Amino acid sequence: MLIDAHAHLTTNDPAYPFDPPGGTVPEQARRDPMTAERLLAEMDAHGLTAAVAVQRAHVFGFDNSYVVDSAARHPSRLAAMCVIDGHAPDAEAVVRHWAERGAAAIRLTAPGGTRHGGPSGTDWFTGPAARRVWHQATNLGLSMCLHLYRWNRDECLRALPAVLRDFPGTPVVLDHIAGVETDRPTPYPGAPGLLALTDLEQVHIKVTTLNHARHLSTGTSPATVVSWLVSHFGAARVLWGSDVTQTPMSYPDMVRLGRASVTGLNPADAAMVLSGTAAHLYRLPAPVPGADPA
Repeated sequence: MLIDAHAHLTTNDPAYPFDPPGGTVPEQARRDPMTAERLLAEMDAHGLTAAVAVQRAHVFGFDNSYVVDSAARHPSRLAAMCVIDGHAPDAEAVVRHWAERGAAAIRLTAPGGTRHGGPSGTDWFTGPAARRVWHQATNLGLSMCLHLYRWNRDECLRALPAVLRDFPGTPVVLDHIAGVETDRPTPYPGAPGLLALTDLEQVHIKVTTLNHARHLSTGTSPATVVSWLVSHFGAARVLWGSDVTQTPMSYPDMVRLGRASVTGLNPADAAMVLSGTAAHLYRLPAPVPGADPA
């Protein structure tokens, strides 16, 4: 039994209008959306008990209404992760707003998403407004998620410990192995910055199909990479997510790849990566072997 810790929902319901920051909505979101109900059907068909519904900011911007409403309709199956603007002067109030609507986690990322798409630096998670976000998340019992890219990875990893010292009780998840290039030969580019965080128990590492697709394209074994992560961080700090609707792959193939990625682990560690870590972080029911996921 699995928990998908990174499922991007989409809908073409006009009650949830598109608001892409780049001005263009992917055709898949318009014509073939991954609604909450469709995701739940896929989960039931492939042995998943729950998922984290991660805001698809490229489609809906910072309006997280669909993920929080979906989680409210299916509270035992879905948890909502809301994306907000860490530069916004009202960011603190925005965190409270989404928490009141049921958010389990807050996600921050660099504006624009590309090196040339917005301001550089780390203010998006270290600046004064962003620190107020951390403060609210801590007070409200939310976890934090950071999306690093390869181009800003090293700078952000160096800056992270100073923030964590101020918010030691707040769980932090680094998406997509924090941009570490595990699809290249060892020593992986970016690995020193990531491994410098191993002693910070609040740091968790998420590995997704985005990573595994790159692994397959270069002949790298996903199981080797996941075993490497667990050897440094422990299984209780590593979790898996599909990245459905963002990474181009069918959901059944994503699930199969996720299961294959833990074949180098003992059964207890494999279960932790595929479900236990996410259940703990996002207050989801832990899977029971043999139970009906519905």
